[in-house]
Amino acid sequence: MLYDKLKPHIKAKMKENAEEYKSVNWLLDKLKTKDNYSDLTIEQIRSICTFGDVWYYDLTQKELIWGDWLIKQ
Repeated sequence: MLYDKLKPHIKAKMKENAEEYKSVNWLLDKLKTKDNYSDLTIEQIRSICTFGDVWYYDLTQKELIWGDWLIKQ
């Protein structure tokens, strides 16, 4: 599942934000049902950036397309 592949610092930040913003739990649950980065919607990717403390403006097009910024190798 995609949740298990998340980079540790992003997962930690999302869990931290889930304490303040309960809607993050919905996103974490969604990640537990997906197997691939390509299964995510644009809205979900944007939310991961927001609650995972990732500035998507700093990401390259390649990173956004393939998910290298999110998934540990």
